[in-house]
Amino acid sequence: MFKVGDQFQVTIEKMANRGKGLGRVNDQVVFVPYSAPNDVLTVKATKVNKNFIEADIVDIVTPSNLRVAAPCPHFTECGGCHFQHLAYSTQVEIKDQLVKETLQRAIGNISETAFLPPIASPQEWNYRNRIQIHVNKNEYGFVKRNSHTLIPIENCKIAEPALNKALANIKSIPDLLKNEKVELLIDKNLQVHQRDLNSQGQPVLFSQVNRFANKLLVDLVVDKVVAYGPKAKIYDLYSGDGNFLVAISKSLPKTELIGVELNSGLVKLGRAEIAQQKLNACYVHSSVEDYLETVSINPEDTVLLDPPRTGCDAKAMMVLGSRPRNKIIYISCEPTTLARDLRLVKDSAQKWGLSFRLDSVQTLDMFPQTEHIETVVEFSIDKIDTSGTTH
Repeated sequence: MFKVGDQFQVTIEKMANRGKGLGRVNDQVVFVPYSAPNDVLTVKATKVNKNFIEADIVDIVTPSNLRVAAPCPHFTECGGCHFQHLAYSTQVEIKDQLVKETLQRAIGNISETAFLPPIASPQEWNYRNRIQIHVNKNEYGFVKRNSHTLIPIENCKIAEPALNKALANIKSIPDLLKNEKVELLIDKNLQVHQRDLNSQGQPVLFSQVNRFANKLLVDLVVDKVVAYGPKAKIYDLYSGDGNFLVAISKSLPKTELIGVELNSGLVKLGRAEIAQQKLNACYVHSSVEDYLETVSINPEDTVLLDPPRTGCDAKAMMVLGSRPRNKIIYISCEPTTLARDLRLVKDSAQKWGLSFRLDSVQTLDMFPQTEHIETVVEFSIDKIDTSGTTH
């Protein structure tokens, strides 16, 4: 039995969730960050559990042929990126495969035809429009992985150039350096803002991390909704500031859209956008689970789900699985919670004598160089045909 601090050799078989490679030693699973499939590594155990070991790389004995040189000097030290040591095309393939495996484990056999080709980000570098800076005694930068140690950084390879310019000039704004944490972000008008994250009542600004990939994501979702040709209402649950709602309403101006969002700041922004563009849409300020207890969504209505990384509320998934639904589109930024939620809605459907059908799964990489991946899933809840049943 290994203990923390022990060193041993392991071969990485494949990538697992959280950006870690998976290997085995003495039939025990080992997770190693910053590794690559087929690496042979000397590692040191950092956490020992009866089911698995977590370990850090001490030495790369035989490097995988998938490895490339990471361009950032802070890679593996700063915890922001996970995959700079892999070519971008490899990153996309790995993330897509992880989504497939995660969903297969949760809901059983899925037809290969349901999985659509993955979509890469238009930019693999300089895409982030929001970064958080930590400050300590006039020093600023990012926090070292698994610690509170500050790493002074004046240029981030995945941040947009305008943010890196603001980052390099942050010392010219002495008041900002009085705060422990500062956010630099680019809004919808491509203006750079700085704000103290320790203060209350800060305005809610543009929240999509990668505006280049977000355009592809919005177009993808709009195309799916328009192709379905909804003749009833569209419910945009966890609608944020209207990232999808506004675009769908422009494409389907005669269709009524209802956005449901708990964050009051985002509701305010969404309502202002609807009013300005005179769209046939409205906002409900509520949690999704509470809202679903007050409304009856019909089978012909279209439902969009775009929850935070923590996924949907369990009650919401059970309500959605309790009656037929012709079209539900789930936009997820976390495969494990997506899988959990699909399992919940499938179980709920079966409880009510209905059938869960997964129609399509498509990954879109919103977060190059990191372990995160966006997934767009279409599914429906069908009545089970019992016309041929005899008694």
